[in-house]
Amino acid sequence: MSSVCLVHLVWAPLGAEPLERFLRSYSERPPGLGHRLVVVLNGFADGPLPAAVAEPLAQLPHEALRPARAIQDLAAYRLAAGHVSWADSICFVNSHAQPLADGWLALLHERLQDDGVGIVGATGSHESTFSAAPRPLKPLRALQYPPFPNPHLRTNSFMLRRADMLALDWRIGRSKSAAHQLESGKRGITRQLAARGLRARVVDRDGVAHPPEQWAASRTFRSGDQERLLVADNRTRQYADAPPAERERLARMAWGEAAVTAVPRP
Repeated sequence: MSSVCLVHLVWAPLGAEPLERFLRSYSERPPGLGHRLVVVLNGFADGPLPAAVAEPLAQLPHEALRPARAIQDLAAYRLAAGHVSWADSICFVNSHAQPLADGWLALLHERLQDDGVGIVGATGSHESTFSAAPRPLKPLRALQYPPFPNPHLRTNSFMLRRADMLALDWRIGRSKSAAHQLESGKRGITRQLAARGLRARVVDRDGVAHPPEQWAASRTFRSGDQERLLVADNRTRQYADAPPAERERLARMAWGEAAVTAVPRP
């Protein structure tokens, strides 16, 4: 049986509320798969952790990693991957993640075993930073990002094999822009894996694996009422709380004309 690691990022500037939300959902929505939990404590000063962080973490088995300085989320994930040499597969969930369905980790892991699949996640998007850029920035963005449609898995919650991850060009330094390019740029994670013949799939709460051409209608990210979403985050909550006109704007950013049928009409 493969060894599975679940990595959760705790970002100090957000305070304890996101951690409390994740731990509550982690308890109420059983992952459904044996795993070891690693918590990356990112951006915390030297010394004891705040009680609001330390006390809830003390209630469950986990291993803590504490970077020497604050780093980008994807850099923290790469740090964790280098550390967990025992893991075959790693699921990463960011500070805003909130599992919504029982067996969520098992569903991701099961679909990762499908033939030709190299990465799975709870959400994906076709958004292009190049296509959305104002005219003065387009020459620069054209070097960094593909035009729309630009299918990529979002890195709020995703899973891949450790060996595949370590084979990728994961250099991002300290720049948030570089981290964004690693998610959705020309050398992004999804595209690097595709170049190796490995496909990306969005997994919904029913365990259905959706290829990129189905994402707009999958009712996961900025689609319908997101009623098939497996793991929520701050951007899915933004859409859920938005009025119809704002929902349509957000959906069009992700899906273009395909969003017309994905957004419910009032």
